Amino acid sequence: MSNATPNRLGQIQNNGDEKALFMKTYAGEVLTAFMDEYKLEGHITVRNISHGKSASFPVIGLIGSEYHVPGSEITGLNVPHNEVTIGLDPMLISHVFISNIDEAMNHYDVRSDYTRKQGLELAKQRQFHELRCAILAARQTTGPVDGIPGGMVITHANMASDASKIAEAFLIARQNFDEKNIPEEDCVGVVKPAQWYKLTQQKDLVNRDYNPEVNGSLSQATIYSIARIPLLKTNHFPSANDTANQKIPQSRRGDFSKTVASIFHKSAVGTLKLLDLALEDGYDMRRQGTLMLSKFALGHGTLRGDAAVEVAVAP
Repeated sequence: MSNATPNRLGQIQNNGDEKALFMKTYAGEVLTAFMDEYKLEGHITVRNISHGKSASFPVIGLIGSEYHVPGSEITGLNVPHNEVTIGLDPMLISHVFISNIDEAMNHYDVRSDYTRKQGLELAKQRQFHELRCAILAARQTTGPVDGIPGGMVITHANMASDASKIAEAFLIARQNFDEKNIPEEDCVGVVKPAQWYKLTQQKDLVNRDYNPEVNGSLSQATIYSIARIPLLKTNHFPSANDTANQKIPQSRRGDFSKTVASIFHKSAVGTLKLLDLALEDGYDMRRQGTLMLSKFALGHGTLRGDAAVEVAVAP
C-alpha cells in the first residue's frame, strides 16, 4: 500500500517552507494590531538606516538679510547649523512560548490573541517613547542653534478637569507656533481619553450652531481639531513620574504626572529606525513547543523645542 501524500497547507505553490503561509498570517495579525494602536504615524520625523548605532538629524538656523551698499562685495551671510544625534535603543521584543501539550489540551485558539497583543504592546511602547520626547522638547528653554527658541509649557491649576482651559491652551499653542513660523501642516495635539471627552462636551467646539464647519458631534462625543490643530486620543500617554525609572533611557526620563496634552509639529521629535517591525516563530523540538517573537530596533530623541508645547496641571 502506498503512503498518502499530505496536503501542506502552509506551503506556497506546494513548494518550500511548510510554514510560509502560517508565518504571513502571524505577521499580518501583528502588523494589523500595531497599526490600529499606533497613533503617531506621519507625525514623527523618521530616519531609516541600514547599519550603525546612531545617526545625526541636521538642524539649520535662520538666514538673515541686509541692505546692499552699492559697490560692496556680496560674500554670503553665515547660517548657524547644528545636529542632534539619536542612538538606537536595545532591541525591543515581545515573545511567548506555546507548549505543544498545553495547546493540544486547550479548547480554544490562543495564537491569534497572543499575536494581536504583541502588536499592541510594541505600538504602545513606541508611542510612549515618542510622546515623552515631544513633552521633553516643549520643556527645552533654548533651541539647538542660535535664533531658534525653546518650547512652551502652558499650565493651570484646573487644566485636567476644565475643558475650557484645555481649549484655551490649544489657542495659545497655535499662536505660539504662528509667532515662531511653525507650519500649520504636520501639527498634532495628543490628549488622554479623560480630556478628550471633556472637550467633546464644549458646545462652542463641536456644536453646529457654534461651529458651521461641524468640528465634531456632541451626541457622538467626537472632536477633530482645536485652533486648526488635529486631535488624537490615546491611552498610551506618559502619565507617571519616570525620573527614576531604570527601564527608560536616561534622556527620556521625567515627571509626566501632571501632563494633560502634548502639541507638536513633526519636526519636534525624531525616530531612528534600524530594524522595522519584524516577526519570527519557530518550533523547538527540544522544548516541544513554538516560540513566537515580535521585535524592532528603534531610537527616539527630541529635535526642536520650538515646535512643541506641553499642556499641564500647574505644580
